[in-house]
Amino acid sequence: MESRTRKRSSLNNNEDRISTLPNVLLHHILSFLDAVQVVQTCVLSKRWMNVWKSHPYLDFNFETFSSLISSYYYDDDMNNFTDFISHVLVRRNNVKPFKLSLDTRRDCQYSVVESLIYYAVKHHVEEISINTAHWDVPIVLPRCFFDCESLRSLKLKVDGGLALPKSLGLQSLKTLHLGGAQNFDGKIFSSCPNLENLTIEDICLNVIENFNIHALSLKSLEILNWRYNRIKQGCKVMLFAPKLTSFKFYGNTPLFWSEVNLTSLDDVNVVLQRYHHSHNYPFYVVEDEYISEEDETEQGLGLNLIKMLHQFCSAKSLTLSMNIIEILSEVPAALDKHPSPFSNLKYLKLKTDHKDVTLPAHVLNYFLRSSSFLKVSF
Repeated sequence: MESRTRKRSSLNNNEDRISTLPNVLLHHILSFLDAVQVVQTCVLSKRWMNVWKSHPYLDFNFETFSSLISSYYYDDDMNNFTDFISHVLVRRNNVKPFKLSLDTRRDCQYSVVESLIYYAVKHHVEEISINTAHWDVPIVLPRCFFDCESLRSLKLKVDGGLALPKSLGLQSLKTLHLGGAQNFDGKIFSSCPNLENLTIEDICLNVIENFNIHALSLKSLEILNWRYNRIKQGCKVMLFAPKLTSFKFYGNTPLFWSEVNLTSLDDVNVVLQRYHHSHNYPFYVVEDEYISEEDETEQGLGLNLIKMLHQFCSAKSLTLSMNIIEILSEVPAALDKHPSPFSNLKYLKLKTDHKDVTLPAHVLNYFLRSSSFLKVSF
């Protein structure tokens, strides 16, 4: 009876056990929250009053901010959001190192991005993620950014365009995600000697004839949303990454390779958007975007796809979208003329949303000729 009474007494005291945790654990809990939610914890108790000031992760999300502190007008929300960022940066303690994230997904003043970058570089940031839009002119990064020796992970995704310099010079950078960059030749990657993970998304290369990826330490490469109407016709990709083990490609037109060195490649994932026929010309569809390649026959499309896939000859695992199989099935002569080079291939995985799918026999035989112990899965 006495033991039960003590337990009830303990429960009735409404003991605040979270507040007794050390700061390092409180910061871990706060890392799952947006910056405005983190700041709001200051009203909980005296213990929480200054915890947010030493939080090592700043996550500024406009959607979250506007849902919590909303006015009737978008411009007012954005101005309030900008003021909030300024107040946080002024009142925050000098915590090193830290992580920074900005997500507006709408048109944002360049001064906001610039001030955040200046602050981040000054306070030895390790990770930066910026996902925003700027439709007037492409965003240009301040020069001080390229002297940041502490930066290890960088994500820059700008709808409307991102202008890049000829060299990044980020010596400690290991992970890079670029989205919306315009007309750069790719040589900037060679200025990041420790780069291991690279994602290129929705870039515009409509005046670039040769795109170079030269990265001696690169292990993982993703090229996403490679769109026909944003790439100069005949643009070739030169890839030199002797340590590359993983490659992912999502696009609506095949890559054209120039020079490739992929001897260490293990895992390849290639997806083309939905494929249609109309008036004997191949069509690719991305949402509501329809593209016709009247100068390219089905045979030419299939041959370009085969040439692209052949550069992955060292792969042990190959994942393909089902429409790639459909394209290959329509060019049996090209499959016979260009035999499968996948001598190391162990796994062929096919992406499909349908249950009743079959792999055409001549396409299966194409892969089996070079890899008799191949495992196929859907």
